[in-house]
Amino acid sequence: MIASRTKRGATRKPVRKQQQPLAWQQLLRHGFVSLVFLALIATGVFLQQDDTLPILHVSVEGDFDYVDKTLLMNAVRPFTRGSFMAVDVAGIQTAGEALPWVKEVQVRRIWPDSLHLIVVEQVAIARWGHKSFVNAQGELFTPFDRVQLDHLALLEGPDKSFKMVTQRYLQMTKILQDEGLEIKSLMMNKRRAWNMTLKNGMKVVFGRANNEQRFKRFVRIYKRGLSQYQSQIVAMDMRYPNGLSVVWKQGQKPDFNGTV
Repeated sequence: MIASRTKRGATRKPVRKQQQPLAWQQLLRHGFVSLVFLALIATGVFLQQDDTLPILHVSVEGDFDYVDKTLLMNAVRPFTRGSFMAVDVAGIQTAGEALPWVKEVQVRRIWPDSLHLIVVEQVAIARWGHKSFVNAQGELFTPFDRVQLDHLALLEGPDKSFKMVTQRYLQMTKILQDEGLEIKSLMMNKRRAWNMTLKNGMKVVFGRANNEQRFKRFVRIYKRGLSQYQSQIVAMDMRYPNGLSVVWKQGQKPDFNGTV
């Protein structure tokens, strides 16, 4: 009798892969986001059209002594055309700030059809040469028409030195005002030599070398006693290592030993 052999061991059964359900919610979410994105693009394109929400009103705010409002409006008008969203803000600022007495132009949009311009006027602190002015930041500007501001100090210097001369003028003015002195003119020549004329008529020469130290020495000597002779002095030359020379008005030289 032949015995039948029994096959031992585990038998693998084929496993059916379960079909994953479609992620309808995820598809719908992606579709909705795409639709919103396309809608935003379409809206942006629509708002960029010149005939969509056109600018109808432009107003100007600012305290003006010298800015010509009509001239300002004429300068910025070509850049105010177009839609509310596409208006050329940079162009408005550039055109407005190109005018001599305009320091800064801020542009605000007011929904749905207006622009409001906030204009800051230049403030001249001194004259530069006979045609231009400088502000406190040492920025140069030249009006179209001659403006009589002869009470301002006159500053002069080589080309493109207006910022340096202005800063020096402000520093010296701050120190001199404590002594009741005002600068009428301050000049630096091509050799960078300095001289100053005060409103009391006194001229002070500092020269080129060590001119800041010479200015401080002038103030120190003036405070020590020379101030009492200011009405008799024509000029002071500070270009001496440890002293100065004084030019007196004719017939008004005081009787003193030269020590102050």
